[in-house]
Amino acid sequence: MHMVTKNGLQAASEAISSAGEIVIAPRVVFTLALNAALSTYGVVGIASRFTGSDCTHTDPRRGLEMTIADDDAENADSHKHVAITVHIIAEYGVRVRAVTSSLQHQIQYGIERSTGYVVDAVNVHVSNLRVTNAD
Repeated sequence: MHMVTKNGLQAASEAISSAGEIVIAPRVVFTLALNAALSTYGVVGIASRFTGSDCTHTDPRRGLEMTIADDDAENADSHKHVAITVHIIAEYGVRVRAVTSSLQHQIQYGIERSTGYVVDAVNVHVSNLRVTNAD
């Protein structure tokens, strides 16, 4: 089974264990990535991949893409693989490299810890800078 999803709205992921079936919807992975992005220091919003404008509260699916795929192996220990692309608005004055590196680690850690999926890539695009505190 090969499943590719964008924006977390398609079919759910399934795993069968001795205790029963475990189903993780792609929306869960999307929400984990979105929450990790918005809680990372220096990230002030999610940017639309089309226009670069802030879409954090209106439609964050426009700025966060994900791909979920099965392992090629046909065994019981196969893992799902996830690739995330996120477009962010960073706070003006922060070290952009440090923010993007932290964001990559936060998203990877959150998804792998919560779902057991393998995160292959977290691609971060800084679309805009915003001054949030005008002292």
